[in-house]
Amino acid sequence: MSRHVVILASGETERRALPNLLRHLGHEGISVEVRKPPRHRAISSDVAIKIANACYWSVPRPHKLVVLLDADGRDPKEQLEPLQRRIGRSLDDLDLKVSYAYAQWHLEAWFFADESGLRGHLGKNLGNVDASQPDSIDNPKLHLRNLLAGRLYTAEMADRISRNLDATTITAKSTSFAGFQDVVRNGRSS
Repeated sequence: MSRHVVILASGETERRALPNLLRHLGHEGISVEVRKPPRHRAISSDVAIKIANACYWSVPRPHKLVVLLDADGRDPKEQLEPLQRRIGRSLDDLDLKVSYAYAQWHLEAWFFADESGLRGHLGKNLGNVDASQPDSIDNPKLHLRNLLAGRLYTAEMADRISRNLDATTITAKSTSFAGFQDVVRNGRSS
């Protein structure tokens, strides 16, 4: 049985990169679609509720909605719990499962987890970043921008980078990616 999962993520970078990082789930019958808040808004309960309502009426109707937050190095539970409470109460009447996951910093930390793939794309070493602990990299987006040495880091660049990365390698090194992938696959919230 095929399952369609809609992921609510923070921006265009995630919208372009996440399908590449999760492409292997297609072999398990899981298709993903990534949506983002309009006009660079943050993920709030209002935005999530509107997207959940739209998902409920869309064709094909998704199996579930996964809300993915950037914890920005803070305690993910502090970020997720208030959102879960507000969204949960508002969606009680919809027959749509909503699950929650987080990136400990930003999606770019997951890129560093596949050191070989990222190094191959960039054509150089990753500098002083400890790729063995990607969830501990402070401001991975800034590190990536520095490694690009004058090239702009855009959503298109994130798309190209993510095409060269291996999800198995990322899963082995990043607890937050492994948890996110598990939520997409099985529906257990992080």
